Amino acid sequence: MRVLFYGGTYAQVFFKGHLHLLDEAGVEYDLVEPGTPEALAEVSKGHDAVITFFPLREEAVNSLADSVKAIIVTSIGYDNIDMEAASKRGIMVCNIPDYCIEEVALHSVTLILCALRNICQYDRTIRSGGWKDRSMLCGRAHHRMSTLTMGFLGFGGIGRMVCKQMSGFGVKFVAYDPYVPASVFEEMGVQRVETKDELYAVSDIIGVYLILTDETYHLINEEAIAKMKDDVILVNTARGAIIDLDSVKKGLKSGKIGAVGFDTWEQEPIPADDPILQEDNATITSHCAYFSIEAAIDLRVKCLTTAINVCKGEIPYNCVNKKALGL
Repeated sequence: MRVLFYGGTYAQVFFKGHLHLLDEAGVEYDLVEPGTPEALAEVSKGHDAVITFFPLREEAVNSLADSVKAIIVTSIGYDNIDMEAASKRGIMVCNIPDYCIEEVALHSVTLILCALRNICQYDRTIRSGGWKDRSMLCGRAHHRMSTLTMGFLGFGGIGRMVCKQMSGFGVKFVAYDPYVPASVFEEMGVQRVETKDELYAVSDIIGVYLILTDETYHLINEEAIAKMKDDVILVNTARGAIIDLDSVKKGLKSGKIGAVGFDTWEQEPIPADDPILQEDNATITSHCAYFSIEAAIDLRVKCLTTAINVCKGEIPYNCVNKKALGL
């Protein structure tokens, strides 16, 4: 039983204090830095699982030794792995889907509240000496929470946690997710819509909780924004590339979009001269929604536990291509 860490320098820091889990399970491991597919083919021989910090595209996946049963990513997102190539090879792809649900949901709610109440704009204005008297009001006018409808693009674990955390505010909820059973919507008192356009038409706040696929790449674009309500609030704590940022900037300039709260970006870090950094109605964070002390521990433990399960010949709960593999 053997595991390969693809990104050895990262692994030594990232898993420090947790590698004993492998030792205790009788699983050996090796550390390797990213290299050519030919090098990966050689170093992966005899390993049951590869834990990667780096993308594995088609050529890299195809170069993996026949002994490799699984590729494990240290994140919820797995768009950096060529799923089709892995499935063709019979290799499981495993993410860690549940290590930071509470954290990302809370971050999303925080971005929504900041947008609704212009919190960051008040902070910037006051710090720069802009508070002249008690009548100071900053930014766009805002409505009572209980008059608003929030739409969920994606209603998986994080979306549902956001719904729970927002439920005390009296907001109405609608959601679009064709992959979630109707019973989930009914249990949570959320109106299910059959199309994204229906959601755009009724939502004052739109939260993005999707994975990045060919289907969702630049899903939020000029055409989609045109179908949204005027002054809509748009929040994204999923993948940055789901958002066409140029279209969002146009929407902010025109006033079609009232405010945004983004934690993830197609290009990270954001270029220092990007105009969105000058937008008063944009609340910006640095792909940090996932973090808490507890989440960091969960991620490491669940990642290593998944590798142990694979080495023991088990099918992990977090294998994302079970259907393609016929499992």
